Amino acid sequence: MGTMKGKIRNLPELVLGFFSPLKPMVVLFPFLAFFYSIVWQGLEKARLTRQIHERTSTKEELKRKNDELKIGIVAYTSAERIETLYRRTYQFLPVSLGNRTVTIELPPIPEEGLTQKK
Repeated sequence: MGTMKGKIRNLPELVLGFFSPLKPMVVLFPFLAFFYSIVWQGLEKARLTRQIHERTSTKEELKRKNDELKIGIVAYTSAERIETLYRRTYQFLPVSLGNRTVTIELPPIPEEGLTQKK
């Protein structure tokens, strides 16, 4: 039993002896953590910047398509075009007041900045 007590007393020394090669890691860990966080932040910033660029270009493309669709609506619903189609369909009969088409203009879409201020 005497040998057992000697081993128990030496237990802290055994633990310290086991972990002593890891002492440089304890010193280097804050530097490694700092370096890793800097690299991670840089990669995350680059990813978010790329996403912002992609979404901005998508938004501009959708705005352009929306403008083209508005132009198409105005062109296909203009009174002159509808009247021409009517005259072709009914062999150049005069357009009566009841059959006259009134063209309306679509209201502009509000910008995002204006709706967020409210």
